[in-house]
Amino acid sequence: MRIIKIVLVGVILLAAVLIVRTLGFAPPASDDIAPIALGEWNEQELAQGLATALTYPSISTGDIAEFDYEPFFDLQRYLKQRFPKTFAEIPYEVFEKATLLFRWQGADETRNPILLMAHQDVVPVIPGTEDEWSYPPFAGTVADGYIWGRGAIDDKAGVLGILEAVERHLQEGFVPPRTIYLAFGHDEEVGGLGARAIATALQKRNITVDFLLDEGGVIAKGMIPGVDKRVALIGPGEKGYVSLQLSARGTGGHSSMPPMQTAAGTIARAVHRLEQSPFPVDLSYTIDFMRFLGAEQPFLQRLLFANAWLFSPVLTGVLESDPATNASIRTTTAVTMLDGSVRDNVLPIKASAVVNFRILPGDTVESVIDYVTAVVDDPSIQVSHYGGFGSNPSPVADTASAGFQVLSDVVKQVSPETLVAPRLVVAATDARHFNQVAKNSFRFMGVEVGKKELEGIHGTDERVSVASYAEAVKMYYALIARAGEL
Repeated sequence: MRIIKIVLVGVILLAAVLIVRTLGFAPPASDDIAPIALGEWNEQELAQGLATALTYPSISTGDIAEFDYEPFFDLQRYLKQRFPKTFAEIPYEVFEKATLLFRWQGADETRNPILLMAHQDVVPVIPGTEDEWSYPPFAGTVADGYIWGRGAIDDKAGVLGILEAVERHLQEGFVPPRTIYLAFGHDEEVGGLGARAIATALQKRNITVDFLLDEGGVIAKGMIPGVDKRVALIGPGEKGYVSLQLSARGTGGHSSMPPMQTAAGTIARAVHRLEQSPFPVDLSYTIDFMRFLGAEQPFLQRLLFANAWLFSPVLTGVLESDPATNASIRTTTAVTMLDGSVRDNVLPIKASAVVNFRILPGDTVESVIDYVTAVVDDPSIQVSHYGGFGSNPSPVADTASAGFQVLSDVVKQVSPETLVAPRLVVAATDARHFNQVAKNSFRFMGVEVGKKELEGIHGTDERVSVASYAEAVKMYYALIARAGEL
């Protein structure tokens, strides 16, 4: 009987601990700050401004010899026409032929500047899919409440949005309390040579940026399980990137007399081992994200995340079952390319696989190579870099910083019903090149993205709603007005 009582008391105490932790699982309190007067904006005029920018096919390519700069020059001529005060009153430099860097002089030169970023380039339209678009991808169409075209979200909405806000401030005679840099890269989609050149220049000039804002996060609609409200996903950091090639050699010969295992079989075994041995799980970033959603999520979901110390096996099983959430809890492994023999009846002398890894903070390019080598566990397989490119995860910015607080306030002022939460960016942005320059880097552009809009990014029917784009412009405007607080 006594044992039963002890167990019962233990259960009651455990339940009490779980409930208390669940009720306390909420975002930190923030101070109320007087909002910035946003003024009146003509949404249709804003929409047409972005739509026209989409008519310039500023497509970036990894082959420098084939890079066509003319669409970029045409786009920049249009920008000068639409934003005459910005180009006339703010000095700017050109890097790597088409990347632009503006320096908007602030009133207090003793303070470190801030940097707002976006990129001019877009990815190509997949050949043969042009007729699948509701409107031609480079027509710049405004219809059905949307602005349609390649780059509508990624990332000309950022370029035009920032410039609309700056031009409005200049028309109103605004002088920023500190210097503001504006950077518009021309090749983000293929590595960001322009952004790297700017980062190098700033570093050589001993310039430190207190706050950096680039693309990467959006306002998610209907994409967070259990949460009905829109959620502004502000990225305090991004995952790293590396592709590794696994190579094996065989004897070759006729397929009628094969060895017990060919070079292709050796690679297949290695690929299988990698897919069956995913990287370890780290729930910390996802738990922090869910904390900011607080009571807006179902109680059971909140209870599980608030008590991850007890329910981590359950959470891991649920999160890794969905590719989108699995990407937020570990370094991911994606086998993307396989190569073997030239004929079906010829044994391969050499076989290879390319595996892409998106690296969670805590891991590095070197630790990924070490992990892969250990898992493959085969000295006959050579592990090497593929493509000559790799980057470690970025530093993770402080969500308790003034920058995150002001950005959150700006979102809530423009869209009071929108929640704000930090979400690690799983893709790569130009912001990663500024790790040695910026104290706190965030990734966010205030456009709304639902499941249909998400499919259009790098896909078919890329589009952004007229109302959502206007919201993004207002957020840039309010953020610039509060630059002194960042």
